[in-house]
Amino acid sequence: MRIVLLCQYYPPELALIWPHELARELVRRGHEVTTLTAMPNRGQSRSFEGYRRKLFTCEQMDRVRIVRSWIYATTSKKFFPRAMNFGSFCGSSLIAGLFGSAPPDVIYALLPPLPLGVTAGILASFKRARLVVNIQDIFPRAAVEYGMLTNPRAIRFFEKMEMWIYRRADRIAVISEGMREDLLIRSVPAEKVVVIENWADPSFITPGPRNNEFRRYLDVGDRFLVIYSGGINNNANLEPVIEAADILRDEPFAFAIVGEGQFKPQIEEMARSKHLDHVRFLPFQPVEQYPNVLRAADLSLVSLNARSAATSVPSKIYKQMAAGRPILAITPETNELYRLVTTSQCGKCVLPDDAKGVAEVVRWAARHGDELHRMGENARRHLEQYHSLDRSVDRICELLQEACTARKK
Repeated sequence: MRIVLLCQYYPPELALIWPHELARELVRRGHEVTTLTAMPNRGQSRSFEGYRRKLFTCEQMDRVRIVRSWIYATTSKKFFPRAMNFGSFCGSSLIAGLFGSAPPDVIYALLPPLPLGVTAGILASFKRARLVVNIQDIFPRAAVEYGMLTNPRAIRFFEKMEMWIYRRADRIAVISEGMREDLLIRSVPAEKVVVIENWADPSFITPGPRNNEFRRYLDVGDRFLVIYSGGINNNANLEPVIEAADILRDEPFAFAIVGEGQFKPQIEEMARSKHLDHVRFLPFQPVEQYPNVLRAADLSLVSLNARSAATSVPSKIYKQMAAGRPILAITPETNELYRLVTTSQCGKCVLPDDAKGVAEVVRWAARHGDELHRMGENARRHLEQYHSLDRSVDRICELLQEACTARKK
């Protein structure tokens, strides 16, 4: 198949490496892949060095052809700068797709941002290609629940856009059963919607000693170390982690929060105001260092607030499972994250905003090393069996092939 992968974020941006993992694996399976993506800029107010003052670039990475187009880079949390960020790429990628890529058999669009689905639909029409969309977060519902979108007219506009995309798509991939049910309730045809969870590459992220170079860099000694590594954004629920660190301030525990995002400054300020010297903040680490970040943890942390329970599943959970570390999940009991942790018996769950509950689990974990070890083994075993890179990409290949075959009937 000739495949166009359409996504806003792509390496060398460190927050999301999985789109390139997907593209690389599709190429390895014999498909021809072109990625349409933005100039790398995430976490900065301008594009990365080497990509500035350019409208379009073309490069190769692991035999994947990558066409990048201009984007309005911003770190602002306000609605209009963020809308400019999303909208500028949706427009420039449309031009890049029309004139910078050969006609594909299928376009695979990764959403959000939601308007990128409109770009994908237009490209599919002009290129006479099939369209498959991958839904990572349900918008505009998520934006409404986060309080980012409040205008009734704007909400109705984006709801109509959302349904137009679903009607135009030949197939829709969602990352949890809850998301699938949400679409079915809104009369999206069941035959269109397929659950394909995110994944981790178990050959890249492997279990290993916790006393590695990243842990030594943190200089935490023998203290029990809790690590969060990921985006610090709307759906994260890190406030109770800081409050739990305050509760545990006189006990032998350390916390590391590794990542970037629009809410990082206020989480840092919260820790600073409480004088929590045992809480460290670090930027995203280089890709080659990422496995060591996960291995260094005595307990890996993943968090999801109550508003995001039905619209999001943190993909970092699969990387943590690959590293064979026990997991503390801050999550409601009604979503896929809770089900995953409890079904695989790979960790403990605490309800959102329960700082005392977080502190109690951390204390319990420090006293139950054997049980933690078994949880880590369970995590790795479950990942290999159900959420490996190979397994997920095989299912995506089947979905794309099904969409292409449907055109010929």
